[in-house]
Parts: sequence; structure tokens; C-alpha cells
Amino acid sequence: MRLLIDTEGKISLEESDNFKSFSIVDKTNNTNRAALEAIASTEEDNHYWIDARSIIHLSNKGNESHWLDQFWNMLKAVEPYGFSDMEKMLVKAHVE
Repeated sequence: MRLLIDTEGKISLEESDNFKSFSIVDKTNNTNRAALEAIASTEEDNHYWIDARSIIHLSNKGNESHWLDQFWNMLKAVEPYGFSDMEKMLVKAHVE
């Protein structure tokens, strides 16, 4: 799964069926992250904590129960490694 920030600063979700990885691709070269910062907070080393519900909203499959189950299971699986916070419904991702 990749959160894409296009050259105009708009965000979209790509590879929404890839539940093995999650990252951010910034096509603005760090010049326009306002849309990202509206749904995420900055973390150290070019990482962000992103609101998981916003990711669901960006997905074209966010209303499919099977997709939602896989998404939440992905977040549960990475929580022990510090890449999600299930209580706050956040996922941590790095900018590629």
C-alpha cells in the first residue's frame, strides 16, 4: 500500500490490496505536504503517524468488509513493531 502525494499535493491510495507494506511517496519533493499533514502528524526520520480512518476513506474498497478485515489485521500485525497504534487508530509510514 502506498499513500501518494502527487505533484499538486493531492493524496491518493495506490496498491490498496498490498497488505504487506505501507509507505508514502511524495512527488512534490517535500514542497507541498499540506494534505498529508491534515491526516497525519510528523514523526522522526521522515516518518508520519497517519489516521487509519483517513486511509480507509481514500481507498476505493473502504466499504468492503473483506478489505477492511485485511486492513485492520495488517495494522494489528505490525503493532508489536511500533508501526501502528490500534488504540489511537494510527499507522506509521516512512516517505520513500
